[in-house]
Amino acid sequence: MTKLLSVSIPDDLMRDAETLAQSQGRTKSDLVRDALRRQVQIEQLRELQRVGRRNAEERGLGPEDVESLIDELRYKA
Repeated sequence: MTKLLSVSIPDDLMRDAETLAQSQGRTKSDLVRDALRRQVQIEQLRELQRVGRRNAEERGLGPEDVESLIDELRYKA
């Protein structure tokens, strides 16, 4: 199922979107859907990073511990 979303876009951005869509043989709707998907993925990644940082802080781990932890996991396998 799809939903219709009405969005106001400044003229210059619309021109850029039209040019990009035309150069890629795509519709503006395709461009907007892809951009929104990417933004959702970026936000999901940021949330995952926040959770990872929080977990690392709770365990007292910092960036300096990464290499030794990776080595430790490699040699356990």
